[in-house]
Amino acid sequence: MQAAIWQALNHYAYRDAVFLAERLYAEVHSEDALFLLATCYYRSGKAYKAYRLLKGHSCTTPQCKYLLAKCCVDLSKLAEGEQILSGGVFNKQKSHDDIVTEFGDSACFTLSLLGHVYCKTDRLAKGSECYQKSLSLNPFLWSPFESLCEIGEKPDPDQTFKLTSIQNFSTCLPNTCTTVVSNHSIPHRQLETVLMETPQDTLELNRLNLESSNSKYSSNTDSSMSYIDSAVISPDAVPLGSGTAFLAKQAQNKPKTGRSLLGGPAALSPLTPSTTPQVLSPTIAAPPNVLPRRSSRLFSSDSSTTKENSKKLKMKFPPKIANRKTKCKTNKGGITQPNINDSLEITKLDSSIISEGKIASVTPQIQAFTLQKAAAEGLMSLLRDMGKGYLALCSYNCKEAIHILSHLPSHHYNTGWVLCQIGRAYFELGEYMQAERIFSEVRRLENYRVEGMEIYSTTLWHLQKDVALSVLSKDLTDMDKNSPEAWCAAGNCFSLQREHDIAIKFFQRAIQVDPNYAYAYTLLGHEFVLTEELEKALACFRNAIRMNLRHYNAWYGLGMIYYKQEKFSLAEMHFQKALHINPQSSVLLCHIGVVQHALKKSDKALDTLNKAINIDPKNPLCKFHRASVLFANEKYKYALQELEELKQIVPKESLVYFLIGKVYKKLGQTHLALMNFSWAMDLDPKGANNQIKEAIDKRYLPDDEEPVTQEEQISECCPYESVGTDESQASSMTDADDTQLHAVESDEF
Repeated sequence: MQAAIWQALNHYAYRDAVFLAERLYAEVHSEDALFLLATCYYRSGKAYKAYRLLKGHSCTTPQCKYLLAKCCVDLSKLAEGEQILSGGVFNKQKSHDDIVTEFGDSACFTLSLLGHVYCKTDRLAKGSECYQKSLSLNPFLWSPFESLCEIGEKPDPDQTFKLTSIQNFSTCLPNTCTTVVSNHSIPHRQLETVLMETPQDTLELNRLNLESSNSKYSSNTDSSMSYIDSAVISPDAVPLGSGTAFLAKQAQNKPKTGRSLLGGPAALSPLTPSTTPQVLSPTIAAPPNVLPRRSSRLFSSDSSTTKENSKKLKMKFPPKIANRKTKCKTNKGGITQPNINDSLEITKLDSSIISEGKIASVTPQIQAFTLQKAAAEGLMSLLRDMGKGYLALCSYNCKEAIHILSHLPSHHYNTGWVLCQIGRAYFELGEYMQAERIFSEVRRLENYRVEGMEIYSTTLWHLQKDVALSVLSKDLTDMDKNSPEAWCAAGNCFSLQREHDIAIKFFQRAIQVDPNYAYAYTLLGHEFVLTEELEKALACFRNAIRMNLRHYNAWYGLGMIYYKQEKFSLAEMHFQKALHINPQSSVLLCHIGVVQHALKKSDKALDTLNKAINIDPKNPLCKFHRASVLFANEKYKYALQELEELKQIVPKESLVYFLIGKVYKKLGQTHLALMNFSWAMDLDPKGANNQIKEAIDKRYLPDDEEPVTQEEQISECCPYESVGTDESQASSMTDADDTQLHAVESDEF
């Protein structure tokens, strides 16, 4: 029955799995059957059913507790999930060591889940501790490292992703020593021990002791692959952490067997696939893709396996390794540990044999061990490089992140995840053309990828590429209507078309799909700003910060609203908050400089704008505002020099020519002033930008000078020429101007 259930699960036949699991639980009211039924519910997408099932029964096994806690987190019952994992309100708070002792091999996943709960409840320090402990138990995990980076921690990838963070890898060479423990009798099992044990080892775990090292094991030399356990290669393998009580009973009448080098998990329950007393012998040299079906392993004859294993136990192990079998130490808890000198000796043996080209004469155990060690080291090296790149990106050292990730091997570089991180880095740098190129490559390689496409859609919004944005949003919404990224893309599409009401509805749909998606709140806040609904915009930005305290885009949005309301001190405070998170942003520095000038801190404003230009010398917004501050401080020649440089960057920006005209007017060069005013009118004939011009006048004019309109400036310079006015010149500035300066001015982070 169990085999049939797992077969159905592994073939995604969830209805069949649920039906059979319900029959099993009706027949056998055990906690193992309860766990299997809850697993079927959870995997079929019915987390609430698994929650209510487990909640209605007293769960005592670690596997049931973990699944119940996982359901609680998925259902946003964070307090209850924390109570299950770590005690607290009604029970004594558990330490990390207590959790490791209770949950055994699954402790790394348990601590990662607990860290997630802590971070969601704004206890970042405790969450960080859990993530770090999880990684120390299992450096092959990525999500705890990713979470640490996202909450602002700076974990060292070199220290995190290394095999020395667990027991020396070479100590797990077969028959060097046997650790005599059960699944829950020590704080945690070393990862490499778990990787190298076969299900047969698990069955005999409670019976093995130091004397078992006198057993004589097979040294079949057919192929190193013959020592790879089927549970590792087979897709039927399941995560670690199941109970072993049932297995221990079944193991009492089974013979001792040798250890497999690439064996499966150490603590598999009878309810997991590939974990019965009749599993394949590790010395069968068949290729992994022709392993017998699980049903044949589950229900094969006991007697044949027993006889086969008995024969293998009579064979001798190579002398060099067998001579060291008694060099084991026992710690205070009675746990047998291998001698460190043995590990070094084995490592030397491996390297000397390989270097002398005598690999053919090495036993399959050592060959397989060498392959496994090399594979693990290779994975650690890759994770270190990717970790450095991701850490740099989360710290907004975008150029460094691009450099690191671009030097990954080509087969890893040309993957959706890596390219999305690089595209995001270019986006944060404001290099939208490069970001678009990278994201379009992601779409070509992995057209099924949804993650990261919200950044791609905003990139297209900045580039005013409405057709490409429309195609992207249509494809994403057709592919997955339950992803917030798809609805964010659709919202950006309608925002670009100035259909703000429809854009707002789509951003709200993204929040309905995922209420914890901070970026959707930010985009919605920007839309409310464009429709002048500032109170709603404030609420959106605050919700985004509540979801993610390091979401600097939302801090920026709050600063912009307070600036619009002329609450300059509050605006500066929120801009500074955003800058503390992203210190490399020239746009944030630029806005801080503008606010500082509004607060009569002109010298400080110039220093801030200079920093912004040093970060991004071609940022037109920074150069324009620096020229404006210089003009307001009556440094006309410096302002004119800045504006002439800016004219080369944005040659079709009417505001630049308008400000140049004002500078020439102050310098008394009326003919040049009139010429630049005329160019400004030619570039903006309908006066659509009149409102922003007046705002800039108010911002930078000396206190004793009244603002004048563009037409008044021209009339003043040329009193004999009348300039006609149009009602449209009083209209407000549109939200998406087609010039680069205005695109940056209304920068939608």
